[in-house]
Amino acid sequence: MKQVFAYFLAVLMVFGAWALVSFSLARAKGRPILPYPWQAAAAAGENIWTLLSAFGVSALRFLLALVVAFFVGLPLGLAAGFEQKLEQFLSPLIYLLYPMPPVALLLFLYLAFGLGEVVRLVVVVMALFFQVVVAAQGAAKFIAPTHILAVRSTGASRWQLYWHVVVPATLPSVLTAARVSVGLGITMLYIAETKLGILLPPSQGLGRFIEYYTFRADIALAGVVALALLGLLFYVLLEVLERRLCRWKYVGVKGAGS
Repeated sequence: MKQVFAYFLAVLMVFGAWALVSFSLARAKGRPILPYPWQAAAAAGENIWTLLSAFGVSALRFLLALVVAFFVGLPLGLAAGFEQKLEQFLSPLIYLLYPMPPVALLLFLYLAFGLGEVVRLVVVVMALFFQVVVAAQGAAKFIAPTHILAVRSTGASRWQLYWHVVVPATLPSVLTAARVSVGLGITMLYIAETKLGILLPPSQGLGRFIEYYTFRADIALAGVVALALLGLLFYVLLEVLERRLCRWKYVGVKGAGS
């Protein structure tokens, strides 16, 4: 409840600052520049079903991209960090491709996948994938040798070693990296839904919703707020997931179970 109250207080502070900026701009320019929060809220109420539909579509896209990035990137990162032979081969490849922005490849992705749903998913997956890979690789590379030796001395198989040592040791770092990358993923989601969704109706994603109502600042800002709330939702979900899957990390930490 304390955490919920903290988020609620943060939202109030943001909306208060927003109202202050809107008022200051209106006084400085002599005309309304930035709609007030209550104007954006009223516009959201008038278009609530379209906005909710766009929110749901974007949430599903981001969830699918996150799941794909985890299920593909986590095994690759663990193998690249834990297996020395694979590390020598994969590390240069990973570090070469990691800084490459997916935005720069939009034209090629469009030519490869067209303008359908797949290309929008691929753009977001690319943004999240390397975050997971690099985090998993770095964490697997520095697992304490004593932990590995202790499990191997019991006659554990390679699979058991990964399941009982490698995954638990690296999962906190991977989930933390995933939380940090939510902002980047939401940005890439917005780009994918605007640049690769120009023919779609406003209900087909928050990026498209914002672009569709570009000349209605109050409605567009309602879409921006919804996009920010979407990012907050996934950040909190990943934090809750980390606290559930990595309980040992929070042993003795005050409020860990709340």
